[in-house]
Amino acid sequence: MTQANAAGSLQPNLYRPSSIPPSQILVMMRARFLASATALCGPLLALALTTPAAAQQRAYLIWLDAAKIDVAKVMGLPPAQNSPEHRAEFEKVLALSSARTPEREKQAIADQYQTFNAFLKGMDHNYIDGTHRETRLLMREAQVELAILLKSVNRLTSRIRPFQMWNKVRVKPCPGGRPEGTSFPSAHAATAALYATLLSDAVPELADKFEERVKSYDESRLICGFHYPTDLEAGDKIGRVVAKALLAEKAFKVRYDETKPEIRQAFGLK
Repeated sequence: MTQANAAGSLQPNLYRPSSIPPSQILVMMRARFLASATALCGPLLALALTTPAAAQQRAYLIWLDAAKIDVAKVMGLPPAQNSPEHRAEFEKVLALSSARTPEREKQAIADQYQTFNAFLKGMDHNYIDGTHRETRLLMREAQVELAILLKSVNRLTSRIRPFQMWNKVRVKPCPGGRPEGTSFPSAHAATAALYATLLSDAVPELADKFEERVKSYDESRLICGFHYPTDLEAGDKIGRVVAKALLAEKAFKVRYDETKPEIRQAFGLK
């Protein structure tokens, strides 16, 4: 359980085991040995199950030069735990999650899927789901490029998610799967910004709608208690930087320009 100290500070969930009988030490040592032998298997299996198929095929960048994108500099650092800024963010997430309606919760749960189709389903458009193969492949591959860059900075932070913290009152997460790992930055926000930037370049007529969708997609992460506002801001910055870097990369731009007519047709435009 998370604990609030006398000063009301936010604390992560902690568990203190009871004293261990000497007779159990040998058993535990053997268990730890087996755990260390299989330690690498768990992360690899989890990555295979949660990463898009395209990402499973490579762990390196195809179009971008990672040395030219300082992702850590772009995203900055989150507010320190228990700082006034952190407490203010927590209170905002608590208020939003507590006031969510059943209808908004349903949409927020749908927004937990970090895919191109999930992004489009939350906005009013003429896009026909399941068609326009090249458009879907291009967006998926761009997302994989972004995901690889995010992996390089995830180890730099270990921010506790809002639903894992409490200060007298806990944030109630949305039903369903609960994200693990650091809260900062938000990969969902990064993906939404990536999609919006790439789509707006091809379909400027719908740029406002894409940006509105980014806001609602990001808000779902707050409503579910999965992220803080600064997590979303950092993710948004990274997503846009990567999208612009892709559009500036000659090899990607050639592929993008070839797909642009299909992207416009996908939204019912010429």
